[in-house]
Amino acid sequence: MNKLYRFSPIQNEPELRKAIDYVAKKTTELSRKFTANEYPINYLTIFSHYADEFENIEKILFTMGKQVGENNGPFIQLNEPIQLSNGKLEKIRIRQPDPYRMQVGCNDFTVPDYAAFKEKYVTNNPQHFRVIQRPKFEMIELLDPDFDVLAYVLNYKSS
Repeated sequence: MNKLYRFSPIQNEPELRKAIDYVAKKTTELSRKFTANEYPINYLTIFSHYADEFENIEKILFTMGKQVGENNGPFIQLNEPIQLSNGKLEKIRIRQPDPYRMQVGCNDFTVPDYAAFKEKYVTNNPQHFRVIQRPKFEMIELLDPDFDVLAYVLNYKSS
């Protein structure tokens, strides 16, 4: 079998935990590379690449916690948070297969001041920081072709 994706297909909880650990470490490394900072991870997403892989990971996650939301896949509040180098991971999501998501996964970072972060990094480094508008929030995507992960910083709009 030709392995197109790192970790996929994920078939059990130990493999899932390895992918979670990898995404957390690589997104933190990505952040350090372009901001010289580490930020707490609000939640983490694993990208599934096959329909049966999505179903399998979903079953695994439902044994690890309960569903608290949905966006291209369920958000799970973990029964036991996973300790990361820069905090505890309490929520995880599995994303439905998407042919445009070749990466292992992504996460959302929490920054102390979104406006200051946006001004400092997006303006000075537009090839690695991209602003994305959504109806209820704006987000900054952090990306680099040498990394198979993505990271985001969100700013929810006031109603």
